[in-house]
Amino acid sequence: MKKRDLVFLAVILCVAAALRLWAPWDDVLGSARVNFLETDAWYHVRIAENQVRNFPHRVTVDPYAAPNGQYVAVAPLLDVIVSTVVVATQGTAASTQYIERVAALVPAVIGVLAVAAVWALGTLAFDRRAGLIAGLLAAVLPGHFLDRTLVGFVDHHALEVLLSFATLASMIWAMRPDPRSLIPDPRSLIPALAAGVCLGLYLLAWSSGAYFVAILAGWIVLVPLVGASRILIASAARASGITAFTALVIVVGLQDPALFRYNTQLASLGALLVVSALVWWLAGRSKSSGLSASFVALIFLLVASVTALAASVLAPELVRQITIDVARFRPDPTRMAVLEARPLFLYTGNWEWMQPWTFFRSGFYVGLLAVLLLAVSTWKSGRLDHLLIVIFTLTNYLATVGQNRFGYYLVPASAVVAGWLCVRVLDWGGVPHAGNPRTTVKRWLPLQREVAVALVAGIAVAPNLVPAALTTTRAGGMPEYWAATMEWFRTTTPEPFDAPGYYYARYGSANPLAKYTVMNWWDQGYWLIQAAHRVPVSNPTQGGAPAAAAFLTATDEQAALAILKADRARYVVVDWELPFRDAGNGALAGRFQNLADWAGIPTSRFYSLCYTRERDTDPWTPSWIYTEAYYQTMAYRLMVLGGTGTAAANNTWVLRKQQRLDTTGREFCEVSNAQSYSSADEAKRVAASRGPEFVAVGRTPWQPAFPVASVTGLRLVQEFREAQQKPNETPMVRVFEVIEP
Repeated sequence: MKKRDLVFLAVILCVAAALRLWAPWDDVLGSARVNFLETDAWYHVRIAENQVRNFPHRVTVDPYAAPNGQYVAVAPLLDVIVSTVVVATQGTAASTQYIERVAALVPAVIGVLAVAAVWALGTLAFDRRAGLIAGLLAAVLPGHFLDRTLVGFVDHHALEVLLSFATLASMIWAMRPDPRSLIPDPRSLIPALAAGVCLGLYLLAWSSGAYFVAILAGWIVLVPLVGASRILIASAARASGITAFTALVIVVGLQDPALFRYNTQLASLGALLVVSALVWWLAGRSKSSGLSASFVALIFLLVASVTALAASVLAPELVRQITIDVARFRPDPTRMAVLEARPLFLYTGNWEWMQPWTFFRSGFYVGLLAVLLLAVSTWKSGRLDHLLIVIFTLTNYLATVGQNRFGYYLVPASAVVAGWLCVRVLDWGGVPHAGNPRTTVKRWLPLQREVAVALVAGIAVAPNLVPAALTTTRAGGMPEYWAATMEWFRTTTPEPFDAPGYYYARYGSANPLAKYTVMNWWDQGYWLIQAAHRVPVSNPTQGGAPAAAAFLTATDEQAALAILKADRARYVVVDWELPFRDAGNGALAGRFQNLADWAGIPTSRFYSLCYTRERDTDPWTPSWIYTEAYYQTMAYRLMVLGGTGTAAANNTWVLRKQQRLDTTGREFCEVSNAQSYSSADEAKRVAASRGPEFVAVGRTPWQPAFPVASVTGLRLVQEFREAQQKPNETPMVRVFEVIEP
């Protein structure tokens, strides 16, 4: 490597570090309270805290995670890294604040290392210029990769990217030597072993890591069809087989067999190993330069059929799990509340063609063009290292369309292929470079060199710089009023376990149950565990979400109290996000629809979206209507009314509700003849007298439209507001305690 390239790489890594540290620093680490950037961070820190105290032992069953305890379904590597750094620097008695600050810094450090891995991949697969451009783009492109490598974003995603790209770079390194026979080349063993170590660590970092192994298996299946010679095919199969075997040894030796999807990790590695061996065998059997496509397809079809049949008979649970995992890419109403699980074009809830531009700017489009052109080039050249990059990138484009979360793989992958395309554009322009400073090309345009530079700088790089800088200025994930809520729980409410300091204890497979729990919506579950040291009913694994949704949507108080009793809930915490609220321009905000979805209740029981217009020539405008049941739900009664009743309901309307068809044949709801009444009883009498098309409803989600009784089984014990709120304004969070009978 040239010294100048080292300088360029150092500058790129410094830019990557600055973007990930500078802007969010004050929000995350600028006060005594470390404010992480996303929900899962709090639980990773919880696991790391306990592991530091009991090093090297790790929590496997967490009594704080759920009313009956919960197996920790989080792969261990990230938490092990955090706890090891803490113990190595300050020992097992390190303060909680120190643990939190180390954890907050880890994703940014890993993100910078991931940029270096992208540089290495681009350099090994293409050339030094492509590697440097790929590294620069990975450092500055906006989107999920930058977002998940910011300081404070304590999750395994940054580690996934680092280890997956290190695996790819090592595998391509292993294929670089041109072997002269099918006998293993000693030069390829070390990088292949390195690839296996990286892949094994990757699976220790993410329980769903079979996703990446499946991509590698898809690549090796295509290798016999694309490879230019049997020697190159055998080299690729050998590298893949060594990688799979090494990773399998690591997973079997270090992974907890009880980990969720452990079976799919083993199955995917086993499949990759078998397919690699089969391809190596096919390459050895071939007497020509290549392999017959029809013969290869027939062999793989037979092997796949036999394997599928055997798995369905011998391992039906494995087949079921794989089927569920694949089906996760289909839109699901219960997952629409998890922003990262939404389809890319449906991220806002409506189909938006410009969403890739919003998230990824030009990197999405340049990368897509680049990978398609690289695919054509690969088909002609038979380059198996390029085929690996094409398969990986295209798969992540499809995965990101299905669930936008996979954008953290897509951004660096698109950076790699964009680096290749940028070099081709620069070569077209005749831009000189080291090793060929006097490049001459046929001139098609005046100032062709300048045009090439402008295309690379103006399309691939420049449109992304300002958005990247702006997206790093993120506020921390826990607002101050929620932080005050957690502190109140931790310092004011009784300990949920009898043993003092049980939060830091070393747990076994069977642990005592908490004396009481806190009924909550799952979004704040990890906050309750780590910041409050209390046991939530539901958490972000969606464990307990059906019970919480059933409670919050219950319209009968006794049924709601029975749900609390079943989970030993002593407190209920609700916030202003749970009921609906008017967001302006005919839109609604709030989580209530998600509550109904998780409760399995048709949303029409509580509300409907209809349309209205004054005259036939007027455009349709949205009109939300709310049934009496909406105002009777526990979410509304506790958060909006504070548990008190109201008899003054002068916000009731009678209107005509009809189903219509638009010009495309789609059904929609029309409301007309709307008239308000001074009492709900009068409105209901009028609606009943006018026929089945007339209904008595509310038209505002916050102001009551029907009388609501006081909640007698719960008492309000605390409220929390934002600093700028007035005392007479509805608080942001309310906490209730169950009144013992």
